Amino acid sequence: MPNGTQVQITIDAKMGTSNSPITYARYALLETIVPNSNTTTTTKGIQVLNLVLFAKSCVWGVDLVSLPNGKHLLAIDTQPMSLNRTSDMKEKYEEWYSTYVDGIFPCGGDLSEATRNFFSSHVLWTRISDSSNTTTTSSIELIQTKLMVAFQTHLDLYLSDIQQLNNIVENNHLEEYLEYRLQNDPARPMLQSLYGKEWTEEVLETILFPKNKIL
Repeated sequence: MPNGTQVQITIDAKMGTSNSPITYARYALLETIVPNSNTTTTTKGIQVLNLVLFAKSCVWGVDLVSLPNGKHLLAIDTQPMSLNRTSDMKEKYEEWYSTYVDGIFPCGGDLSEATRNFFSSHVLWTRISDSSNTTTTSSIELIQTKLMVAFQTHLDLYLSDIQQLNNIVENNHLEEYLEYRLQNDPARPMLQSLYGKEWTEEVLETILFPKNKIL
């Protein structure tokens, strides 16, 4: 990164209202800031966005990670907290996947068995870069166009079904999910190196995965 580059992190969270199907929402944005630049970010640095909506029976999450040299890791998913989902819902997400993901975004690689327990079978998980792109469209353009459409459509689908999903509470493993994410959050080492262990653990436990606010 250019000399003098600083790392900035913004974190915010909101509790759902008493009649809202979403109990908790939060985001974390980490980005590199280049001094005396007309832009706030640089493609030579790192930008990380983690956005999550928590509900009783499902968690909607997005991870957008941009690394140096135009490399990007992207994930969008409705993560079911109940083993029981209606066939109608499955069909909707299958249609979304076939329309906005299949044949457009390559698979980002195999997920570990422990991780797969907390992702749906229709997760958008991909790694893209300009060097691996076989089209004339740059990776940034792909993110700004096709990924943004997939993102918006997936969020609309989740919001339209959230109330019905919340009625499916059998075999709920939201607490297990929160504990797994708290203990295995991939951002922990980076945050500890930047802000120290005490700050990192407090943020993880009270803002990113606060059991007392979500369960």
